[in-house]
Parts: sequence; structure tokens; C-alpha cells
Amino acid sequence: MLNESITSYAAVSVNTQNASRDELIRLGLPLVRRMAFRMARRLPPNVDVDDLIGAGTEGLLKAVHCYDRERFPDFEPYAKTRIRGAILDELRANDSLTRYGRSRMGEITTTIRTLQQELGRQPGEDEVAARLGMPLDQYQRLSGDLMRGPALHGFSSVSGDEAASTAAHPDALLADADLKQHLAEAISQLPERAQQVLGLYYQEECTQAEIGQILGVTESRVCQILGDATMRLRALMDETNGGAGRKPRTRR
Repeated sequence: MLNESITSYAAVSVNTQNASRDELIRLGLPLVRRMAFRMARRLPPNVDVDDLIGAGTEGLLKAVHCYDRERFPDFEPYAKTRIRGAILDELRANDSLTRYGRSRMGEITTTIRTLQQELGRQPGEDEVAARLGMPLDQYQRLSGDLMRGPALHGFSSVSGDEAASTAAHPDALLADADLKQHLAEAISQLPERAQQVLGLYYQEECTQAEIGQILGVTESRVCQILGDATMRLRALMDETNGGAGRKPRTRR
């Protein structure tokens, strides 16, 4: 049954230029479910996948309504961007991160950036905690709490109007490529364990529990590493966007 659905999906996706509105919706609904379930497996357990599917469906309907066949010859990439954007909007609207939590996240990011500049390398968790005036275990718990908030999952979202097309403006392509290069450079400057966890989480799409099994640590510890790594990335990207600064060396 699944193979038949995949075959049917592929057949319809070949000729979206002549597809009707109902055909585009029929094409996009399986895509909504796949994207919602894929995102849900990496989100906190309190996030209801049905809510993500509902938000994604709204994104699909908007994609169908706004679909410009001349600008976007292929419907699927355009629809994916709209669906993903709608799901991220849903997560942001129901973000459990408090105002205090956001303030602490900004404080930690600033502290990490300051230490990076002072030390010329990535500070250890113990050094960040000491500068913040808190015990190491408290800093690690705070990192984990911040990662559990869906706010961090929209780190690099793209709006529907910015969906890539074969006729994209060269300046836009260059800007996107430049951002990806800066992000790749920032990741390469993180501690080795953080790079490993980020790769498993975002590239291999492993759950935090699966990463814990691979690395031999608890799921809670994986969440803490992800939170700490995300704030380090924010600090590195802020430094890149804000001006020159000596690039810190990776702490092994």
C-alpha cells in the first residue's frame, strides 16, 4: 500500500504545471504528514504531531493558493518551504520558553561570545558557568531546559516567499551560500563532542535517545549538549555578522 502511494505521488509530481488545485492538494497531503512526523520525532514529547499536521496542511493550502507556476516550475520544493514555515510558526506560537528563559539564553550567548574573544578559543562549560556565577550542573540543566523549548528549532527557517526556484536571483543564491558557509565554519569551531551530537541530530536525524545510546550518555545529557552547542553557534554567528573578531580554535 505504501509503495503504491509513493508511486502515485511520484507520478503526480512529474507534471505539476498542469495540475489542478485539488490535484496539488492531493499531492501535498502525504508530504505534510511526512514532514510533520519527521519534525515531531526530534521535538519534546509534549508537542502533538496532529497539531503539526494541521499547521502543515494550512501551509499547503496557502502554497496551492499562492503557487506561481512560472516562478516555481516544480511545486514540491515550493510546497515544502511553505509547509515547513507553517509548522515552525505553530511551534513558535506555542513556545514554552518563558521571557526569563529568553533573557537567560541571551545572557549565556553574550557570555560565550565574550569568552571566545578573550580566550581565543571555545570556552569549556565550566568556564561559561563560572563567568555566569553558577555551578556547572546548574548551567548544564539550564542548557537542557532551553533546548526543550521549541524556540531553538527555528534557528534557520525560511519564509514561503523565499522558496528557491530555478529562476532565483543570483544575489539571493550568493547570500544563501554565504550563510551556509559561515554556519559550516562556525560548526567546525565547536568542541568535538558538540559537532558529533549536532551531526547526529540534524544530519542523521537521530532522536536524543538514539544519540544517547550511540555516545553512551543519558538522553538528558544529549539535550544539554545540544542546548549548549546552539548557544555557541549563536555566539559565533553573531560575531561573524557583527564584525571582525579572532576566530577561536576548537577545544578538543
